Amino acid sequence: MNKPLPPGMAPDTLVDLHETAAEWFTRRQEPGWTSADERALNAWLQADPFHREVFDSMGRTRQLFGQLKQYRAQQQAPAQAALSPAARARPATAAPAQPWRGWWRAVARGPAFASILAGVLVLALGGGWYAWDNTARYSLDVATARGEVRDIDLPDGSHIALNWDSTLKVRYYPRRREVVLDQGEAFFQVSADAARPFTVDSGRSQVKVVGTAFNVRAAPPRLIVKVREGKVEVCPDRAAPDGPVLVLGPASGVSVDPSTAQHVSVPVSADTVGDWRNGQLRFKRSPLGEVAQEVARYLGRPVTLAGPELANLPVSAYFSTSAPDAFMELLPDIAPVRVRRQPDGGWMISRR
Repeated sequence: MNKPLPPGMAPDTLVDLHETAAEWFTRRQEPGWTSADERALNAWLQADPFHREVFDSMGRTRQLFGQLKQYRAQQQAPAQAALSPAARARPATAAPAQPWRGWWRAVARGPAFASILAGVLVLALGGGWYAWDNTARYSLDVATARGEVRDIDLPDGSHIALNWDSTLKVRYYPRRREVVLDQGEAFFQVSADAARPFTVDSGRSQVKVVGTAFNVRAAPPRLIVKVREGKVEVCPDRAAPDGPVLVLGPASGVSVDPSTAQHVSVPVSADTVGDWRNGQLRFKRSPLGEVAQEVARYLGRPVTLAGPELANLPVSAYFSTSAPDAFMELLPDIAPVRVRRQPDGGWMISRR
């Protein structure tokens, strides 16, 4: 009967949809409802998930309509009592069944009637609007295995590249686009849409953008956000109403401690953001602590620093994501360190 609602549905269209749902709901309660009517109703309900949300909300208003009927009976009682016994005995002339028009005409009978009906409309429209705004029009759950990189095209033209061992959820609502990166790493190229902000939640932190390209890594022990182009807002702790909101532009980044939401800036070269998509990482005076974390991700084993003073040692090098052990063996040639393989297959880095 109705076509699926577009994401940008106007309030007037929402009211029309509630009227249609109300007509279906009322007809279904009347005698003469047939199996053909039921099939037609089911077709309308299945045309869009929001149709069912609105139709189901009609049932929640029945109690308020019951109050309307009770009020009308109370208002009519004094007039009935004033009639003669003969007049009360005469049967009333049946009027055509027009339930919704009847309710609207009844509003004029008194302020309490209007108040109850207003409550009905607020419940129906308010509940329906909330359901519409929180019903996802597009959903995607995806996970990658070790050694797997996946490219994802989204319906708005945005693109996500998902790195190894990553878990991602995408939900597009009428007024917002939400992504949850539970673990792993992803590079985002977001199509601009000021009316529908794009957010990436990871742990207690959130990244918010309108249109840009950036990288998020949710791998212990830090959450790291790096921006290639455009701007993003990073909220280290979205549950803290007065917490800081960091604005990052091109060639900037931040590292967040997931347990405390403490954060520090990290150096970024814009042309290296998301370069893992090509199977190679390029480090440009990157801190050794970050390099060790990157290598450990592809190694699948820990890479440990012998002392905290090594974490800020700058490293410039190329790294193939398919050969982490080879990179570790070459590390002493590009930095003043020693490396030692551990019994568990990991590596220990110490100062030379």
